[in-house]
Amino acid sequence: MPFAITNSCCTDAACVRVCPVGCIHPAPGEPGFGTSEILHIDPASCIDCGACADACPVGAIFPVDRLGAHDAIYADINAAYYSGSSGSSGSDEARPDPSRAAAPQRRHIADELDVAVVGTGPAGMYTVNELLARTEARITLIDEHLTPGGLVRSGVAPDHPHTKQIERAFALALRHPRVEFVGGVRLGRDVTLAELGEQFAAVFLATGADAARRLGIDGEDAPRVTSALDVVRWSGGVPGFDTSPLPEANLGRAVVVGTGNVALDLARLLTLSPDELGRTDVADRTLDWLRAHRLDDVVLLGRGDAAHAAYTEAEFRALDRIPGLTVRLVVLTGDVDQS
Repeated sequence: MPFAITNSCCTDAACVRVCPVGCIHPAPGEPGFGTSEILHIDPASCIDCGACADACPVGAIFPVDRLGAHDAIYADINAAYYSGSSGSSGSDEARPDPSRAAAPQRRHIADELDVAVVGTGPAGMYTVNELLARTEARITLIDEHLTPGGLVRSGVAPDHPHTKQIERAFALALRHPRVEFVGGVRLGRDVTLAELGEQFAAVFLATGADAARRLGIDGEDAPRVTSALDVVRWSGGVPGFDTSPLPEANLGRAVVVGTGNVALDLARLLTLSPDELGRTDVADRTLDWLRAHRLDDVVLLGRGDAAHAAYTEAEFRALDRIPGLTVRLVVLTGDVDQS
């Protein structure tokens, strides 16, 4: 029975490297790698060895006959990727041709250097893994928090536990003898970039978004308006974000401006029942607040239609399968005054 890759795929290609028959695509160097929502296993050439499932850092790979009702669609999505039918993951990239795959070009970093990586989220830790694999450099990891993890720890939606399993792969790097973690140090407050440049041969910045993006529109600072970043920090248990950024007014409706994956994460957070949320690792403070302030209606407000929305198919499926939730698509037509 072949295996299939499901929506929690992190696309880091660990599965590609261990597959003995090369049946997982797009692989590094192939069209679509780095942009595809998930990787895909060819059911026609899969030999059912399970090496990919063992190597997957986020537990996204299962035998097709063990997929639950919610994930059964991924057997079709994996197969459709190779048939070129419309049931694929939505990628319009050319189908893989391994014989034409070009080896990725990488810059060489001299050995036995002291380097710093600022930020311990996915970008920072993937950088560390590359440095450990390709150099003998000594690495100092710097983070403003006392615990590493970045977005994996505090930014991944609480009902996506499989995605957070990537921390297991990062934990090996954190224990490496050439890696030192320094927490509680904020760039620009405790140390400057110039000072790091004087101490290290190379400095890699992987800090992510430190502040919410401003839209520059009227009403942005009005009461009951908050940023998704503050909500994610609050629900993810980030220290210093103990007070709910959501308004106390219990009006029963919330409007989320945007249709990307974070917007859908917020929609699920606001519509999942407290019992469902209680089975996740959502912060206790958030769960207590949501028990007292339940919403009946969440509006995702986007500029275009669903076909041009920024969310991935996997994230929409996670929203669409919430028990008791009805998803309605409303498209407003006509001219809109953008003055």
